[in-house]
Amino acid sequence: MKILNILTNIAIITACISLVSALAVAVITTRANRRLEERKRIAQLATDAFLDGWKAIVEVGTCQNLVAELPPNAPAERHEELSARQRAANSLWTSAKVRMALYGGSNVSRLVAKIEVAGGFKSDDSDKVYDLACIFIQIRKDLGLNEKIDPVHIFQALVGDRVDLPAHARQRRAISSSPAGDPHQLSATDEL
Repeated sequence: MKILNILTNIAIITACISLVSALAVAVITTRANRRLEERKRIAQLATDAFLDGWKAIVEVGTCQNLVAELPPNAPAERHEELSARQRAANSLWTSAKVRMALYGGSNVSRLVAKIEVAGGFKSDDSDKVYDLACIFIQIRKDLGLNEKIDPVHIFQALVGDRVDLPAHARQRRAISSSPAGDPHQLSATDEL
């Protein structure tokens, strides 16, 4: 009878230990999942801000180009339509830069502030386009995409050769715009 009581007590203790272990694992897993979901949510918000900023910049540039190409006798409705599109894009940029500063890391916030203190983003200002390229790269790093992408390449993707590289970036890995060059070959200034 004593052996039966001992075995019963051991079984109860084992069941209690199993239950406590299962509860501990459940609590730890739940907390880890909550943290992971919060990080995923913030990463999605940062990505959305980044994409909205990009859309806004493209739309503002498109509207400016279309307005510049309008003939003098263009209907007033067309001018107003393009002005409305540009205002909407400017609002989207304002929202995007605030969200980039909020959800991006400290470097993103610093770079957004640097652009704004200097008068806001202008696609013909090489320093501001370069700073925007740095923001995009920093957001990629914040999202865990740590491939080594040079800001010069992002700069060139943004404006091509329409805007000269800033002086401090000219010795970086610029991709040659010469038609004879193979776009997959590195230029002489590229690091291997």
